[in-house]
Amino acid sequence: MLCRPAARPFLMVFMGSMGSAFHLPFLMLLGVLIAGNPFAPTAFAAMKPSPFTGVDATASSSEPFRFLLIPVTGMVGVNVTSGGIDEAIELARSQDWEGVIFEIDATMGLLDDGLAIAGLIRQASADLRTIALIRRVGGAGIPILFACEEWLVFDEIQIEEEGDFGAVVTSVAGSDRAVIQTLPTWGGTADSVAAGLNALRTATRRSMPGSTSTATRDARAALLDALVSPALDLRLGTDATLSTTPRLPAAGEDSLAIVIATSDLGPGINAVNLEKTKLAKIVAVGLDPLRIALGVEAIEPQGDSGVMLIGADAELLGNRRGMLGNRIDGLFSAIDAIDSLAASLPWSTERAKLVDPTSPRLRDRFPMIHVDDRWTLSPNGIKAWNAACDRGIRRWNGIGITLRELNGLLARVEALLQEIRAFVPIPEDMDRHAAAIRIAEPILNSIKTLSPAWEAARSTVIAEVARLEKLKSDPPTTSP
Repeated sequence: MLCRPAARPFLMVFMGSMGSAFHLPFLMLLGVLIAGNPFAPTAFAAMKPSPFTGVDATASSSEPFRFLLIPVTGMVGVNVTSGGIDEAIELARSQDWEGVIFEIDATMGLLDDGLAIAGLIRQASADLRTIALIRRVGGAGIPILFACEEWLVFDEIQIEEEGDFGAVVTSVAGSDRAVIQTLPTWGGTADSVAAGLNALRTATRRSMPGSTSTATRDARAALLDALVSPALDLRLGTDATLSTTPRLPAAGEDSLAIVIATSDLGPGINAVNLEKTKLAKIVAVGLDPLRIALGVEAIEPQGDSGVMLIGADAELLGNRRGMLGNRIDGLFSAIDAIDSLAASLPWSTERAKLVDPTSPRLRDRFPMIHVDDRWTLSPNGIKAWNAACDRGIRRWNGIGITLRELNGLLARVEALLQEIRAFVPIPEDMDRHAAAIRIAEPILNSIKTLSPAWEAARSTVIAEVARLEKLKSDPPTTSP
């Protein structure tokens, strides 16, 4: 039984040079890569036989088949982009490797991103064997799958997750699991969903490589038609050809023996039925089955270079998304801070005025004595007077600090908004980018109208602090 961490792609590390050893994680991933096509070509440079020949390919060269693993996992256009795929394919070309294996576990993303990746794979088939390792494919991942020349399906048995108390079984996914599903996104109406599926069919048909046989392309076209129409199922003819047939409502009819009910899965097709179509084959875990499926005497995986390229590209993309998110968060945090400080400013000013020692309200706190023919503050009065002056100075200084923070926050809002305006977002962030600017600009303009009042308040603070310091140093007296 093969186990893997839940929701993680099977990535491998293999040292392909003579005499080197491969690491244990790579053994696990090679289990994933064992989903071979028995109808694969005998060698990369050889003519590729039709997948409907029913004959396993046999090795015709002693040279090892060197391939690069490229993960297509997560959200298409976010976790994997056309830029990362292009770099990985170019690496395989530059090193004169024979093929690339795309480990596909993707059901979400934008169709345009999937079509861009599919176009790169289709072009790569002129130089490389393009092989799809199917784990789960849907939505924007479907054109990517159909762009690959060969399809492999791994017989995934069980998924486990490492918990605090050891391995925990999270799900069981056997050969009856759905491996391809159209999974259209919500479109508001049935017509818009149908239009989206038709767009998927058109894009996917354009993605199929010309290097595959006519029989394979026809079979894939029939599968595609059934996947985009819930009213259609697949019919497998006695000559192993595929065609579509109207959905049959009742089970147990004789004709069901040659009908594959794709409509029951969303629509979609499970691993067992995909193998029946002769488009792919389920194989067991092991290096030798992979070698046989690829039709070579030896295989030589080229480490995790493809994995690192895709990961680095996705990380760069994630960093750009994070960079924009940080700027937007900083912008509105500063705006909220300005709003809070500006709202408290009138009360802070009033509190400073209320503790002014010259206020008639506070006269009884400063008792006086008659000395040398004049009235002057008593010792207790002096203490109370100094305390009142210090309290007033602190409160006016607090207002000054608030005004300084407001001006600093205003400058920060202006700088962040300018950075956001100049930032070029990725397609997935264009709406967020535009919305942040649309909301922030009128708020900033409104804040700027308060700036003259803040400057006037600042002048008041300077004058009041100076007055209170003079009062403290020169307490009042009453001359005769």
